[in-house]
Amino acid sequence: MLNTAYTIREKRRACGYTQERLAQALGLTPAAVSKWETGQTLPDVTMLCPLAEALCTTTDELLGFNPDVSEERAEELLQPGRDALVQVDFSNATKLGEKAVQLHPASATLAFAAASLFMEIAQAAQEAVATSNPAECPPQESVARPALARSIELFEVCRQDGSLEQREAAAFVLAGQYVLAGDHDRALEAARSIHVPQADPRIMEAAALAASDKLDEAEIISRHALKEKENDASALQDILSGIQKKRNDQ
Repeated sequence: MLNTAYTIREKRRACGYTQERLAQALGLTPAAVSKWETGQTLPDVTMLCPLAEALCTTTDELLGFNPDVSEERAEELLQPGRDALVQVDFSNATKLGEKAVQLHPASATLAFAAASLFMEIAQAAQEAVATSNPAECPPQESVARPALARSIELFEVCRQDGSLEQREAAAFVLAGQYVLAGDHDRALEAARSIHVPQADPRIMEAAALAASDKLDEAEIISRHALKEKENDASALQDILSGIQKKRNDQ
């Protein structure tokens, strides 16, 4: 109750309202607003939406509800899916991953962790198709592609609704995923949206350019980045090798 009282008071002040003005906007008495702000009473449920609108906030924030979950809780919810993946049970891993997401659909932290799981499912399915007899495993399209698409969808949720760290990390991963999906324009857009990268976004930008046959531009970016960042030399060298291979094939 005290958290709600504090939130109402601070939001009112942030909006530049007096208790009298807020009360007038809601058709109440100043005494009612005062009781909310001192924790004597809570707003009636019928007043939550009008109050949130008046204070430019949400009912969740007014009541102190956080739709997100911790990283530890997210991993706990997804562990059954990871266990199924270890058993190479792609179908069950996918179902369990979706089940976990539905428990907290507004959690960016869970969405990020689930996106990582679906990315692992897609990678494992592709490897299974490449190393197994086609008769012994499901077609790649039935597992890998939907899993990659779902991973992209969830990472995009993080890029829109997550914390700054989650948005930046999601953009970096998405740049690579869009290259795999053959969507080079979105790969470039994701790479160029990174503002505080943990890794140089030019790596993903160069990869996307090379994948779309813009070889000269990709080479310039790669060579400039290669001079500045020795830690990323291996990834950039791979891109340059791919550029040279494409030129040789042309």
